[in-house]
Amino acid sequence: MTLDDFKERLNSLNLNLTEFAELTDIPYSTISKYGRSNPVPLWVPKFLDMYEKTNELDEFKLLIKELNEKLNKDS
Repeated sequence: MTLDDFKERLNSLNLNLTEFAELTDIPYSTISKYGRSNPVPLWVPKFLDMYEKTNELDEFKLLIKELNEKLNKDS
């Protein structure tokens, strides 16, 4: 993963470098060196895939909860 790929992927997930550092418990100074003096680690793309899937599942669970509440309210 190149630096541009990494930044683009973060952007698509509405994350910035600071948030990614907090999520991964990696110092911001280390993250900011990705693609420059440090390569982007091989685990990062899979981590971001899992982050995306988790967010999708959270959104789906919220939708189900809202629909369930509406159905219970209407009955």
